[in-house]
Amino acid sequence: MKKKLLLIAVLVFVFTGIVASTITPFLYMRIIQDISRIVRDNYVKSVSIDSLYLNAIKGMLKDLDPHSVYLTAQEYRELQVKTEGEFGGLGIQIAKMGNYITIIAPIEGTPAYRAGILPGDVIVKIDGVDTKDMSINEGVKRMRGKPGTKCVLTIQREGEEPFDVPIIRDVIRINAVPYYGNIDGVGYIRLSDFSGNAYTETKEAIQDLLSQGVKGIVLDLRSNPGGLLVQAVEIASLFIDKGKIVVSTKGRRSSQTMTSHGNRFEKFPLVVLVDGGSASASEIVSGAIQDWDRGLIVGMKTFGKGSVQKIWPLSDGALKLTTALWYTPSGRGIDKSFSAKDTAKTFYTLRMKRVVHGGGGITPDTIIPYPKLEKIVLKMRNKNLFFKFSVHYMKQHKNDFKDVNNEILNEFKTYVKKNNVEFTDEEWKDAEKMVKYYLRIQLFENKWGIKGKYRALLENDEQFGFARKLLKRCKDYRDVFKF
Repeated sequence: MKKKLLLIAVLVFVFTGIVASTITPFLYMRIIQDISRIVRDNYVKSVSIDSLYLNAIKGMLKDLDPHSVYLTAQEYRELQVKTEGEFGGLGIQIAKMGNYITIIAPIEGTPAYRAGILPGDVIVKIDGVDTKDMSINEGVKRMRGKPGTKCVLTIQREGEEPFDVPIIRDVIRINAVPYYGNIDGVGYIRLSDFSGNAYTETKEAIQDLLSQGVKGIVLDLRSNPGGLLVQAVEIASLFIDKGKIVVSTKGRRSSQTMTSHGNRFEKFPLVVLVDGGSASASEIVSGAIQDWDRGLIVGMKTFGKGSVQKIWPLSDGALKLTTALWYTPSGRGIDKSFSAKDTAKTFYTLRMKRVVHGGGGITPDTIIPYPKLEKIVLKMRNKNLFFKFSVHYMKQHKNDFKDVNNEILNEFKTYVKKNNVEFTDEEWKDAEKMVKYYLRIQLFENKWGIKGKYRALLENDEQFGFARKLLKRCKDYRDVFKF
């Protein structure tokens, strides 16, 4: 009897094992449909069938890496706008402050700029729709549209009654290089992303700066989240000899090596600034420049996003899936999630045989951390007081403002106290230099736009200051490694 029971148990085990191992994808889909229907019809609270399926999709992908995700139709459209670099809209930078959407700044030369929109303007209605508690995404969706169509913003400006501003939408071009300039004989290029026009804008900036006879160039990739791989390779090619490896990809389906198309300029001294917000394409460019000893990398360790995603458009939305990993020319894995084991390995640059570090991300040749923010400065930034004061002050003094002086600092000090930020005289004294720095940036941007912002931003930027001093001493591109 015991033998029969044992045999039956074994047969049941084998049978259920066979069923489990031979279950088809079609049957799993039926199970998901059945569960969704049962939950929709019987759960204690009403549940949207759409949310059930969306959560099922998210659950399918959650055990992969963080960059493999399902994009809704709206998210997919936003991704396309970001990478293509232009869209139909008004031309404003916005943020959520309190219950309403606030304008940080109009973009120069856009419809909003021409219509007289100012920093600090609060959008209380969009085409007659109240924006109280409206999300940024919803606001953007309503303001974007077909070029040539009209959008009416109802604006609340300090000290004035709300008023309507009709604006005709136009194609808004997102500048990958929002600013470049000759600063005391050193070229500076701020590359904010790797959208479709990044290569062209970077090349034109280099050409212009070199024609001015700069001593060298600083390429600022700080807080640059990346973008298109092809743009990263093109930009790296501006600095690296033709035929040299820029980046390699290794995946389960295929591997690929991308090489430089050849720089178009004589080699000039180069410093690249990076930080923890420099990711993806930023890490490809800085990693290639470091590995080929083409320039000095300065700042803080980069983010460590070194994976390749491919987009599959779906009937609704799209699937973004990681298909490969990126490697620098010396063989370093960039992605911190997949390359942690490389921390203990030793890597060398390909010309000068300098030691560089693996383990994900790009470790700078010269590490210069950001200054630690004073506590009262953090409180001011959290309450957007630098921005709000600049709007308040410039309303009365825009024509006569030249620079931040003690009178303006004392007025700001009073303003901060009125906004319930408590501090002692000693705390203010310790933070005063930092307070002046951030206040100056905001007031300069309000008065002179993006050029004013970078003029104030770079004057006391420790990482840029180091790069500027270094480049002014260089006669040859290799000199950046000698000091």
